[in-house]
Amino acid sequence: MLRLAPLSLALLLSACALAPETRQPAAVASPESARAQVAVTAHPLATRAALAMLDKGGSPIDAAIAAQMVLGLVEPQSSGIGGGTFVMHWDAATGKLASFDGLAAAPAHVTASLRTDTDGKLLPSEPSQRGGRTVGVPGTVAVLAMVHERHGKLAWRELFEPAIAIAEQGFPMPPYMHGILALPDAAKNHPELRALYFTEDGKPLPVGTTIRNPAYAKTMRRLALGGPAGFLEGGGAKAIVDAAQRGFRPTLMTEQDLRDYRALERDPVCAPFLAWRVCTMAPPSFGGLYVLQVLQMLEARAGGRFDFDDAQFAHLYAEAGKLAQADRRQYVGDPGFVSVPVAELASPAYARSRAEAIDLSRAAADVKPGIPATRTASLAPDESDPVSATSQIAIADRAGNAISITTTTNLNFGSRILVDGFMLNNALTNFSAAPKPGERIANQMEAGKRPVTSMAPTIVFDREGRPVVVGGSAGGGPIVDYIASSLVEMLANDRTPAEALARGHMSTAVPGKVQLEKGTAATRLAPALAAKGHAVEEVPLVSGLGFLKRAPGGWIGAADPRRDGAAMGQ
Repeated sequence: MLRLAPLSLALLLSACALAPETRQPAAVASPESARAQVAVTAHPLATRAALAMLDKGGSPIDAAIAAQMVLGLVEPQSSGIGGGTFVMHWDAATGKLASFDGLAAAPAHVTASLRTDTDGKLLPSEPSQRGGRTVGVPGTVAVLAMVHERHGKLAWRELFEPAIAIAEQGFPMPPYMHGILALPDAAKNHPELRALYFTEDGKPLPVGTTIRNPAYAKTMRRLALGGPAGFLEGGGAKAIVDAAQRGFRPTLMTEQDLRDYRALERDPVCAPFLAWRVCTMAPPSFGGLYVLQVLQMLEARAGGRFDFDDAQFAHLYAEAGKLAQADRRQYVGDPGFVSVPVAELASPAYARSRAEAIDLSRAAADVKPGIPATRTASLAPDESDPVSATSQIAIADRAGNAISITTTTNLNFGSRILVDGFMLNNALTNFSAAPKPGERIANQMEAGKRPVTSMAPTIVFDREGRPVVVGGSAGGGPIVDYIASSLVEMLANDRTPAEALARGHMSTAVPGKVQLEKGTAATRLAPALAAKGHAVEEVPLVSGLGFLKRAPGGWIGAADPRRDGAAMGQ
């Protein structure tokens, strides 16, 4: 039996017993509270699970796996073993930065798009976003196992103890999940979740209500005792495929697709920004290239002043974002299927050439992609807008190792299909619409392909090659702006993570619009941006940031105050 000692579980659960106003993510947010080992996740139980692994002598990947397993239980709307994951890992002993791709992938049998049925007829758009046909072959377990095999210190089975204990003994209904389940028609839209999270009359259980998930505990035991293969063995693969037959259209995925999945190591993509070197995920992430391009365009044209309260800088940021979005829509796809000019798109020279086109007095009416010398010819732009719930983990240990993980089941509660206590993703919605006859799109759906994503776990290095910032964000398409603006604040303006993450957001993720975070100081920019020709709208921008920053004595960090996360250290 895999169990935590009662005291350990009590300490984990105590993190959720705090009043909402005391759970602000500032546990290590000032230089005075810097710690040698720090973890930030989207839920205090997951953060405490990560620290428990570090306290036992585990590595950051050990801590991250424990955190992910807890997140799949207490934050199932955002991530879990039924989804996909990116990992950015720094090994201090070897001085090696590596990135790993565990995105959910298309099965071996696909149609031209999610809206194209097997008979070639077009399906309605809204129902096509959920259900079995949307489920991609999950990659989270595979990629975490790959990194653990190389960098783990603790036994695989030990990493599941916190999740098993919490699933069996229960956890309080979190405020953030409750808010999602309290939306109109939530009980009707999530019939498979009613027994776990709703009252008999279809209302979400009140915040703080104890939730138990024995099916999840059983799955965690199977994984713990069976190793990574335990995810699919013991009937696991059959259960996933059978479950994915449910919903608007049944899946085309098979058990063989699940067994054939392989996580991939990919070269990180890096570029300079001021005195630092910013490293992040390469395609199929478009987020990494976007972040690097925007940072370099800002450096080229900002004149050394990076002030988001200044309308002129905000205009520059918006125009840089539009240019980067045009590039990613034109060129970025799964590099196993299309040739993406990564090095050129990330180069300072290319960024400067793009920045020169920005008119500092007026918004561009028609934004075109650039023309890299190594571009792939005859590609049509991708008009899809990836939207994902997603979760962020960042961990650093006293040995100097660090890890940034962004992990997702895509839309909130993914496909809305529950199997063995966990949610299945709807990652295939991130592919573009079907191409027109004679047209090819970098992100069109194909057998075995991985859809593009905004996820971009990031590690920043100083001139001595030391990691100084570690993190990333959840939050769908605007993830790229959440990360880029936070890096500007922490690097150019020397803000703490807590200060950077608390600022109101601005995003260009929606084509033709500049979105400002409703209810924040960012909306003060609206009149000036509109005067420059931007189409401005004020909307909720619910990020899920998590960042660590080096400080005297160790690390400081913060989780996004818009969610239930926590940063804690030892």
